[in-house]
Amino acid sequence: KAKLHDMEMERDMDRKKIEELMEENMSLEMAQKQSMDESLHLGWELEQINRSSEICEVPQKSLGHEVNELTSSRLLKLEMENQTLLKTVEELQNAMGSVEGNSSKLM
Repeated sequence: KAKLHDMEMERDMDRKKIEELMEENMSLEMAQKQSMDESLHLGWELEQINRSSEICEVPQKSLGHEVNELTSSRLLKLEMENQTLLKTVEELQNAMGSVEGNSSKLM
């Protein structure tokens, strides 16, 4: 009978221990969930900060890109104008040479 009583006491202690462990487990699961939620929220905040940083950088990049495009376009126009002027100078020099050649023949 005493052995049966001891076994019942041991069983009750085991049940109590199981109950305590289940409560601790539930508490740990809740803490883990809260930690995961905080991590997700912090990740979301970091992503928002990165996006806002990228948005702030985009106009600067596009402005720089736009300036480069405008500069390149202007440079190309000036190079084409320079080529046209050089051809005009060459044609005028040739015309002057022809006129001088004809005048010397006349004299």
